[in-house]
Amino acid sequence: MSNERVIFSNTVDSLYRRTLDGALTPELRARLKALGMDLDAPLLAAYPHAVWVQCLDETGRALYPDLPLDEARRQLARRMIEGYAQTVMGAAVLAMARVLGPMRSLARMTHNFRSGNNFTETRLTPVGPTAADLWFNEPEATEGFVEGVLEEGLHRIGVRGLTLTRTRQGPESCTYRVQWDDPSA
Repeated sequence: MSNERVIFSNTVDSLYRRTLDGALTPELRARLKALGMDLDAPLLAAYPHAVWVQCLDETGRALYPDLPLDEARRQLARRMIEGYAQTVMGAAVLAMARVLGPMRSLARMTHNFRSGNNFTETRLTPVGPTAADLWFNEPEATEGFVEGVLEEGLHRIGVRGLTLTRTRQGPESCTYRVQWDDPSA
């Protein structure tokens, strides 16, 4: 079995087909196709992580040209969660997360991310009733993306007063301090 990192088609569908489709110019579609993501053909079951990163960056530069690349990735991640919420799986995951609350939902991040890729690992360390450190094996190549996923996902389950602080440990891992206002949320 291959150890290649891949992104599953439901992630590509959530971002590119459900939320960005109308914003993708023919020129951008052609550039994405040249990079290995043909959005006019049936989606592949999975895409190599390197293809995902190149397409994400190409899309971020095209749609958010005035933002730094990590902020563009953050915006794209928020849009991906918007699309994910429109799927049966996404609606179910978000409904369950509302019931579980933020701390227990954060504890399930490996499981949640693994519905969209084959490589994400996380570790949660609570530091109070409304704060936790969440370690990811997130590559530097997608910096900003996890913040957008966390922000939009936690917002959609009712978390208010969210703050995220990123501490990069190296090119392949990062810890986020996640804090929110309401301890009963």
